[in-house]
Amino acid sequence: MGQDKAQLPWLKKSLLTRAVDLLKSVGLAEVFVSGNYPPYQCILDIHQQQGPLSGIHACVNSLYDDYDALFILPVDMPLLSESECRWLLQAFSRFPQGVFCQEATFPMILPLTLSLKGYLANALNGTEKKQRSLYRLLKTLKIQSLSYPQEVAFRFQNSNTPEQWAHCLTTFNKLKENKDNL
Repeated sequence: MGQDKAQLPWLKKSLLTRAVDLLKSVGLAEVFVSGNYPPYQCILDIHQQQGPLSGIHACVNSLYDDYDALFILPVDMPLLSESECRWLLQAFSRFPQGVFCQEATFPMILPLTLSLKGYLANALNGTEKKQRSLYRLLKTLKIQSLSYPQEVAFRFQNSNTPEQWAHCLTTFNKLKENKDNL
């Protein structure tokens, strides 16, 4: 993207603020941010430059004793709404081994288990890069994949490039024209 996606502006807020507010709106009492973003409750990576597993690992280590699960929401999905987050929470109540969106991977909910903690430690301390695969983690721990309803597929768009960001903005503007879909 060429800049910190968390700081991109979205409706007079940053994408990070929007993501934190979204998680709070679905009833999560505390929201932690992976990375260094004061004034939020932040959790810094233990293993630098190791991809998404590094952030998940740091959060698991920090929150393991006090919480039951992680709801992992990327900041670069600004079209996600409360509805999709509640759908994922409901699915997690049926699949306590954890859930993720098959087509997009994120968002996901992972239970804070000894298996998860051990897997992450082994993957990040190992020398093989393929062990650091998010997909390998999901498969090994038998995390339940979910297919989101096709009519909301647009809400799971990532904004990893300027083109994807422009597409998200265009989609959002179309949604604004039809306020029922916001």
